[in-house]
Amino acid sequence: MQYLSANCIFPVTGPPAYNSVLSVTDNGIIEGIFRIDELKGQINEIVHYEGILCPGFINTHCHLELSWAKGLINEGCGLDAFVLQLEKNKKFVSEKKTQDAIEQAASEMLRSGIVATADIANGNQTLDFKNTTKQYFHTFVEVFGSNPSFATAIFEKALLLKSQFAEHDSLNKVSIAPHATYSLSKELFELIAEAKNPNLLSIHHQENLDENLFFYNGSGPIADRRKAFNPDIQQFFGTGKRPMESIAAYFQPDRKLLLVHNTVSEQQDIDFVQQRFDQAFWCFCPNANLFIEKRLPDIDLFRANNCTITLGTDSLASNYQLSVFEEIKTLKQHFPHIPLDELLTWGTINGASFLGLEKQLGSFEKGKSPGIVLIENLDTSTLSLRPESTSRLLIPAFT
Repeated sequence: MQYLSANCIFPVTGPPAYNSVLSVTDNGIIEGIFRIDELKGQINEIVHYEGILCPGFINTHCHLELSWAKGLINEGCGLDAFVLQLEKNKKFVSEKKTQDAIEQAASEMLRSGIVATADIANGNQTLDFKNTTKQYFHTFVEVFGSNPSFATAIFEKALLLKSQFAEHDSLNKVSIAPHATYSLSKELFELIAEAKNPNLLSIHHQENLDENLFFYNGSGPIADRRKAFNPDIQQFFGTGKRPMESIAAYFQPDRKLLLVHNTVSEQQDIDFVQQRFDQAFWCFCPNANLFIEKRLPDIDLFRANNCTITLGTDSLASNYQLSVFEEIKTLKQHFPHIPLDELLTWGTINGASFLGLEKQLGSFEKGKSPGIVLIENLDTSTLSLRPESTSRLLIPAFT
């Protein structure tokens, strides 16, 4: 048995605990949180840390396969230019550099306290690593294609990739997911909807205003890009509706839906999603939003609507590190009124709930093995984060 204390212990599902001790087995299973005076007999066994103890973080949106792109993309160039630079650089990346970058990035994620990740895959670059690591990944095999003529071929390719990932892992940890609301044909959406998939759906949503314009009347940069890649494709005149209103019919209301980015989402978007879907999760990747578009979602709007919020890191093409804690720091900097324990809830139990891991991860509750993270280099008198504040994994999670 191990007994750990700190300036504060955040159990997540309960109030912050002061002058307390976290009891955990040698296998990382939580026994409970006790006041120090309850453990007088074991007082010499308590290991004290300066900082905050919290459960391991859950990263609900990552592109680990793009780790090779760190430092290669210009910051603040907008989504279109970002995609073009990414495609241009991809041609010159060796397989060794890709694999080395994946391993290094995943190792850094673990050290920073991330114990489970929802990861996007457009190819098999992360396959070898995931087959050997003990880190928990749910892989979303991502599909896109606006030309209905190619829908069957694209989907069959996705099925093959899904089977490759599932061969050495559980089928329950691999899903086929649409890339974005605007990047699939009706036929491709229907194939995904009919597929046998875990009850998880992840989709990029309203990353910028171009998406709203495209669905409103079929115009704008997305329409231009669609035509450039598919010169013979039939023109899309829009739906006159918001993005999720336009595609929601393809998915059952009881699906766990993760909407990623939501940078320009408004009240009417939130209203529709909450009325249509039973289990909607809103994932924010603030560092990537600032990197690409230099703007953040209206976080307080989502809080006012009691949305279930999770956090993601996106990729090293659009971020300087893959750390949920760094996302929390950015949110705290721009929204200082949001309590730290609320931000930690977004980065732990909410993400675990999306992945269906809430019985194992996400909070310090008896019988769970969520991993234990130390947040340090903060103002210990007020528990305020500083620019130099860091997080590190003390005890791994077991899933």
